[in-house]
Amino acid sequence: MNLAEVCDNAKKGREYALLGNYDSSMVYYQGVIQQIHKHGQSLRDPALKVRWQQVRQELVEEYEQVKGIVGTLESFKVDKPADFPVTQLEEEPRDPQVWPPPTPAEHRLVKRAQETVLERES
Repeated sequence: MNLAEVCDNAKKGREYALLGNYDSSMVYYQGVIQQIHKHGQSLRDPALKVRWQQVRQELVEEYEQVKGIVGTLESFKVDKPADFPVTQLEEEPRDPQVWPPPTPAEHRLVKRAQETVLERES
């Protein structure tokens, strides 16, 4: 097992997760977890074996968190029903007995200037 490769794969898995590329992140996590598992089976020193199992467990927890994020994101995806037409909002009919809503101050000044120009032209 190449320790530099294991470190690099773990780093890439974390970086991809931080960047929001969760699918790639999960692939790297799965790979590094598998590498550590194979390496742990070949170890004879019990203390070293326990340490590698701890590292593997920490990476498994990180992987599970990324899986949880993907699951949450998937739950936000909602398919629109095909028979539900998307319509544009129509302007409500106006009652001539009801005053219209006030126009914002900036628009009132422009509107007054336009009305003044129109009055002068007539």
